[in-house]
Amino acid sequence: MIRATITYKESLIKEIRVKGHADSGKYGNDLVCAGVSTILTGIVNMLAKKDFLTRGTIALSQGNAHIIVHESTKEDQLILETLVTCLETMEADYGKYIKMIKKEA
Repeated sequence: MIRATITYKESLIKEIRVKGHADSGKYGNDLVCAGVSTILTGIVNMLAKKDFLTRGTIALSQGNAHIIVHESTKEDQLILETLVTCLETMEADYGKYIKMIKKEA
């Protein structure tokens, strides 16, 4: 199962951690993993394009993503909220394979 943990502080996204594998299909044919990977790749690329790496950190490894916001702009928050909305949509459709956890720092 993929677990996506979103940490907020004062209504702002401060950290996003996505871990695990969906195991919704055979390796190479797992559409849930492919969908989450595609969403994350697009969001991470957009954050990098908008110089997020001067205000935060992104760590990626196989099956894991960790985004930490040190300083945030409105644009960063909009991009991160887009990631959260995409993951919520995946959870609504494939809740057996992906779970969202939201918490306050």
